[in-house]
Amino acid sequence: MLKQIKSDIYHLLHPKMAFFLTSIGKDKKPNVMTCAWATPVSEEPPIVIVCVAKEAYTAELIKKTKEFVINIPTKKFLKELWICGKISGRDTDKFKKSGLKIKKAKKVKPTVIDGCAGYIECRLLKTVEAGECYAFFGSVVSAYADDKYMRDGLWFEDAGIPLHLGGSRIVYAKKK
Repeated sequence: MLKQIKSDIYHLLHPKMAFFLTSIGKDKKPNVMTCAWATPVSEEPPIVIVCVAKEAYTAELIKKTKEFVINIPTKKFLKELWICGKISGRDTDKFKKSGLKIKKAKKVKPTVIDGCAGYIECRLLKTVEAGECYAFFGSVVSAYADDKYMRDGLWFEDAGIPLHLGGSRIVYAKKK
């Protein structure tokens, strides 16, 4: 029997990859948040969208500096994903609190998180108001991944990429 869904309709589109979204302030201070709302929207040219709550510090920084990075973690970053998803970087240094290490990105000012499986560096093309969120359209200026997690441009099934089901539930793909 089909059941009417009245709230959390977006859960019908989950699981979604959980990732770290990094941004930077005008003061060069790096910021990170946990996010799961991203999708590619164009292959040529490569464009992605990330959706961030309007009141989030990350949204403020992306609007000001016009750049962001999608950092794709593995299972080993589960604790850090929860830490960076529960507190604001406005008043807390999430890198210090979580122990995440940063490196210089290849083509944008926001840093990348050391040890992630992959990275998508973006420059802001357009911002669209989408309910309680901003949809940030990012032009991909650099994308790279650790080949121990990918083959022929696809993630290994057992790469340990976290998939957010909703709420506090994370799952991982695995081979049969």
